[in-house]
Amino acid sequence: MSLSSSPVTVGVWTDYSRDGILSKVLTLSSRDATVLVAFLATLVSIVGVRSWRITRFILFMAFTPKPERQVDPGEEMTRSGILAQHVIVRNAETANGAVFSLLGLSFSKSPHRVKTFFLGLMALVHGAVFIALSVLTSQIELGRTVVSRPTSNCGQWTTSSSYNDTDQWLASMELHLNSTEDADNYVQNCYFEARTSGIFQCERLASQSIPFEVSHNASCPFKSDVCRNASSFAMDTGNISLAQLGINTKLADQLYFRRRSVCSVVREELFYVETVTSKSANFSYLRDGETLTIYYFDMGLGDEADPIKLVSNYDQSTSYELNAYHVPINDSLKNDTWTSLLSFSDELYRGFHGPSLILLSGQGIRFNQQHDDPLWSVHREIEYTNLTILGADLSERPTEYKMDRALNVIGCDERFQICYKSINKCLPWSGLYPDFVDPTEFDETALNDLGTTKDFIIPLSMLIHHIPQTSIPESISNRDGSSALRASRSLQSGIQLSLGEEQWKTELNYWFGMAMARLQLDVYKTIDKPAGLDPNRTENMWDMFNGTYKHELCGRIRFNSSDHTSLSFLGVMVIVVVSAFLILLSFFEDAMGLVPSRWCGSGLSRWEASENIALLKAKESLEKESTGDGGDQIPGAGCERSQQGNGENGSVDQARLQERPGTAVS
Repeated sequence: MSLSSSPVTVGVWTDYSRDGILSKVLTLSSRDATVLVAFLATLVSIVGVRSWRITRFILFMAFTPKPERQVDPGEEMTRSGILAQHVIVRNAETANGAVFSLLGLSFSKSPHRVKTFFLGLMALVHGAVFIALSVLTSQIELGRTVVSRPTSNCGQWTTSSSYNDTDQWLASMELHLNSTEDADNYVQNCYFEARTSGIFQCERLASQSIPFEVSHNASCPFKSDVCRNASSFAMDTGNISLAQLGINTKLADQLYFRRRSVCSVVREELFYVETVTSKSANFSYLRDGETLTIYYFDMGLGDEADPIKLVSNYDQSTSYELNAYHVPINDSLKNDTWTSLLSFSDELYRGFHGPSLILLSGQGIRFNQQHDDPLWSVHREIEYTNLTILGADLSERPTEYKMDRALNVIGCDERFQICYKSINKCLPWSGLYPDFVDPTEFDETALNDLGTTKDFIIPLSMLIHHIPQTSIPESISNRDGSSALRASRSLQSGIQLSLGEEQWKTELNYWFGMAMARLQLDVYKTIDKPAGLDPNRTENMWDMFNGTYKHELCGRIRFNSSDHTSLSFLGVMVIVVVSAFLILLSFFEDAMGLVPSRWCGSGLSRWEASENIALLKAKESLEKESTGDGGDQIPGAGCERSQQGNGENGSVDQARLQERPGTAVS
């Protein structure tokens, strides 16, 4: 699995970083999402046309005055002119069509032009609203955030325990080096306000980077006087939610972790053992004049576990030699009799709390100027015993310097903490090998509630197993100085061309950023098995869990996919449901034909009578009466029938004939 492609859940899923009903998300391929959004925009446009039928009915009923007596609609229109704008509203099939007709009529000399203008304005608002809604339909897009799809190979992959020590060591080296190189590449491109070329996908992870703050005046983390300088350098993430790592579970946005590292340059002479030569026992292989300085970092773990460093005065390498160790000390060893120069001033008794050590030597490196950096202390002038080499006079060369000390050491106190936001509680600080977190420490109901227990255990299990890999030595991971040191970027042919101000802090800041990037990437890599791993030399740590529990862990990583688009499921459903409702409601006119005439009030009758065909019928009826030709009568429908025949209150035809002189009504 790579950053470029990962299994994605296509369909509806729950994004726990969102609240309530907004948490439902619909993820589709980018092409399908584009088609869906275009369809919804078209649907809203259609609804805008169909819903105008509802709006025009409301405007007609609200702004048509009640007549003092029942008259023929066509006759009323010709007498008062008040019905012209209502006929336009009644018969306009679109809001835009009504706007132009009504606004044009409002400029006439009609006494009702203000009302006509207002009706035109209402039609304009209706059209504008649905145009805006059609455009805003695209706002249901939530971006490229997706969730991983459960796979059979999801989990945390590590070295197989069934192989012999050599194979296990080689597999472990490969895994660690690959992870370290991935983190290094990611930090160079995506951390510290880096300006990436776009080749590296910095937006792939849920959060591009994990922010952290630095302090330049922290106290020495060790008990005894081992720190070389008065102030130490501290790096602290503060509280970072598990949701920022991309973990998508119910409590991921409520559970927080915190990582803190306090580092200082320590006095290497305190760990000096002896200097040996070729004449010393067991060191006869040394050359004449060669010395070997031995340093021993006693942790109380025994000679096989405590770090030992040998530095030769014949080291003429043109690159730095870099070693790094994180020494987790068993909590049970920390009793009254346990002593170590590297014991902490604030000792922790949880999670195998022990120091991290970074050892730097570079006797063969030359500097063109002196430096006062605590780690790169450079003041010794290089003296050449033979001032002429191949005819070149070295006495005329610019003065060069080398490092003051054979070995330079940084010691760090690295710790970890879990917090629960809902109750504003944090567990005590722990070493980088955290103990199992008991959910009852946060919620007592977890003791008898399996669901609550899972809500805590699942996200914490996805985090805690990766914390040991966030130590600063893991950011170096057996790489030499040429690849692990930022200072090596200005090292050429064994000459250090320049060093930044307080270069040791620059290195630590970068390594801590790598540790956080590695945590992000390691969580992301649980989606599927990393590519290129030998299945015979590696195993999945999640296989230790039973099938149901492993299934709960898989498919819970949020990230960003350039091939997919996520939409608000609520937004999609609201558009579809409301659109369907308005379209169905817009057919009310067709249903009015089924309404019995005795249920029709004057408003509905006038609505029916103001329709174009009804007006045409009334006109034809008047023309036939004026010629004395009864002709064939076209019966009305629904409420329109209440305007025809001899009703109990007298018909429109009777009223009209009574008003005409010389006409008798039998």
